Parts: sequence; structure tokens; C-alpha cells
Amino acid sequence: MAAIRTPKFAPATAGLLCDTEAAAHMGICRAGIWRRLKEGAFPCVRIGGRTLFRRADLDAYIQRQVVGCEVAR
Repeated sequence: MAAIRTPKFAPATAGLLCDTEAAAHMGICRAGIWRRLKEGAFPCVRIGGRTLFRRADLDAYIQRQVVGCEVAR
């Protein structure tokens, strides 16, 4: 029986998320990912017909959305 070989390097797409994974990461729907991409909110990576998103870019977008909130008393 042949041994299963594992690559000695990470694939180029490691750390990249598809639209479904990106939406889950951000807690929004897939359409929300595409809408924000169209608005230029964050970049994407296109590889062979696939559109992928870097987690760091999504996290940076989330950080830019943080605003101060005051609690009404």
C-alpha cells in the first residue's frame, strides 16, 4: 500500500477564503460579501476563475468599521 504524501509547502491558496467562508467569517450573507467587494471595501484574489479573500483584508475591514458607542442611561 502506498503511503500518503503530504506537500512540503503550503498551497498558494492557504489562508484564502471563498465567498461562503468569508461571509461566515464576517457574519454576513454571501451577497453582502459581493456587495462590499463591488463597493471597494476590500480586495480579492482571483486565481483560475475563483475569487478568494484574504482573512487579513477582511479583519482590517472589520476594524475600520469600529465606532465609539455610548450607552444611554
